Amino acid sequence: MVTDSPIPGSVSDAEASDTLAWLSSKLTPIRVLDVGARGLPASWDPLSGLVRNVVCDPLADATTDSGDHVVNAVAVSVHGGPEELNVTRDPARSSLLEPHRAVVARYGSAADFDVCERRAVPSLTLRQLAREYDSFDVLRLTTQGLEYSLLSSDLDAVRDAVCIDVAGGLVDNYVGQYPLAVVAPLLRGLGYSLIDLSTQSRPAAAWGSTVRHQPVEYRGLWVKDDLVCGTETTRLEQAVKLLVLSKFLDHHAFGHELASALRQRALLPPGPARALAKAGFWALPWSL
Repeated sequence: MVTDSPIPGSVSDAEASDTLAWLSSKLTPIRVLDVGARGLPASWDPLSGLVRNVVCDPLADATTDSGDHVVNAVAVSVHGGPEELNVTRDPARSSLLEPHRAVVARYGSAADFDVCERRAVPSLTLRQLAREYDSFDVLRLTTQGLEYSLLSSDLDAVRDAVCIDVAGGLVDNYVGQYPLAVVAPLLRGLGYSLIDLSTQSRPAAAWGSTVRHQPVEYRGLWVKDDLVCGTETTRLEQAVKLLVLSKFLDHHAFGHELASALRQRALLPPGPARALAKAGFWALPWSL
């Protein structure tokens, strides 16, 4: 129960209810393009019912469409058209690029990158996918080495997203892969801020669990941030989706900061603007 207590940042029941009703009225389905993965992770479960997810998986048996979840049996490439997929012993390591054998041998789990089959697959570009599915709000790239090439090849399509989730390398696991040190300035230059970053290593089995290992892979979550590039390009529809994503993915501090900026731009009505600018509102459960 929310009360009118004098706790800083608290909101009343009526204020919270009205703000959630306003958010719900302005929220349209969050369109996710999931390239190379096979569905959203468990952290996205709270967004169930609010998301339309299109998965591009060249290893899928066929294209399927169940309404809110589409699986397109294609790869995503820079130019589109026929491509050759290097299917690896671990299917999750399969890529349009060749594994960089000297690099993967150094850091462990090299056998997972062994190419078992070279399979002809169709591919589409990000721009073609944006046209087919009416653009996207969230871009998730698990493309095994192609992340920089795809992002830099279709900047107009990328700029439409409010959230970009990139899995990539801190080293060049594939021939032609660019590491985070190259991807980061590209996305920052496009007006995105990195709000979450996790890394992992691939230690050889012979090492014990207490030994530290060099991180060689990362997953980064980037969000559209007008303060980065000094412009105010985020539209109200995008802003609402960013606020909802910030809440349900547990990035409350960024959502709170975003709401304050939107309030200064007079993009929000007075009531929702006041509630969203209070930390207490972000601590409440949201039902949309």
